[in-house]
Amino acid sequence: MANKRVLVVGSAEQSAGGVSSVIKLMKKMPVWKEYDCYWLGTQIQRNYAWKLWYALKAYVIALCIIWRYDIVHFHTVPDKICLIIQMPVFLLALIGRKRIVMHIHMGNQLRNHTRNKIFKWCLRRADLIILLAKKWQALFKDEFADIKTPTTVLYNACEMVPEVPLEEKEKSIVMAAYFNDNKAPDLLLKAWKKLKDHYPDWHVYMLGNGEVERFRKMAEDMGLADSVTFTGYVVGKLRDDYFRKASIYCMCSYEEGFPMVVLEAWAYGICVVTTPVGGLPDVLEDGRNALIFDFGNWETLANRISRLIENRTMRKNMADDARDMVYHHFSNQQINEMTESIYSTVLSR
Repeated sequence: MANKRVLVVGSAEQSAGGVSSVIKLMKKMPVWKEYDCYWLGTQIQRNYAWKLWYALKAYVIALCIIWRYDIVHFHTVPDKICLIIQMPVFLLALIGRKRIVMHIHMGNQLRNHTRNKIFKWCLRRADLIILLAKKWQALFKDEFADIKTPTTVLYNACEMVPEVPLEEKEKSIVMAAYFNDNKAPDLLLKAWKKLKDHYPDWHVYMLGNGEVERFRKMAEDMGLADSVTFTGYVVGKLRDDYFRKASIYCMCSYEEGFPMVVLEAWAYGICVVTTPVGGLPDVLEDGRNALIFDFGNWETLANRISRLIENRTMRKNMADDARDMVYHHFSNQQINEMTESIYSTVLSR
């Protein structure tokens, strides 16, 4: 197997599924060295001149090296721009008769792409399609019944972090996102408006960019400025500090693939309150590893947050169960074994 090699292709600016985080963790797995993997980025989050230069550089590199690889593993979304930018590399893979894996970082949004001719053209020519959850595999089989390419499921990996004792946690609620209507931070603000006077020693931290000023003004208009902080985009140690100290994580989204941030919250031992979004229903157990509320229902969200604030024992039990679940289903070791199996299967066909 030492002679088998994998070219991993994707976009540094894809947000669905947290592609950059997925690749960062994959590079730490044994499979990366075992299959002599090489990361080829095709897009970057810069101005148009940088984007063009980055893509052209990727094409030149691909032209020079793709012939040495056995599998070309595309991390992609059905967005036409993303597909068009990756198309030259895809065509080179076809010309070189490489095994092609299409790793789709999207969930229920797949329904919007059943008539996407470029997407379906690529899917038909792939050797394997990877989806983020069993739920999306079932949806794909229903919505893309004309695609006969085999499918499989590969969960996103999540790196375990040292456990933080409950007594070191702060009375804080965290939401981390690119703030927009899909992420629905307004639901958390509405819920907190109902709760804040009952829990004056608790604080909400909103981590991320996007339509920050819009939602900051909303918080101010609700009289929440003293108990809600918008931090802006944070990374590294600062982000780690917020997660290590947080007691509750809130996910209000309407659409996701398989949200990496929930896995991260679980790994940090944070109690999660979430909608049944994306591929999470594959592993959600209400009352055990999360508390669930219906899409758009801020009143139920307020009730769920209140239950956790009031019940310290519940917070401890949920945090322990969530960390255990991440270890057994999403750890680097588990995802490494699944990835090795996928590559071995593709090469044997």
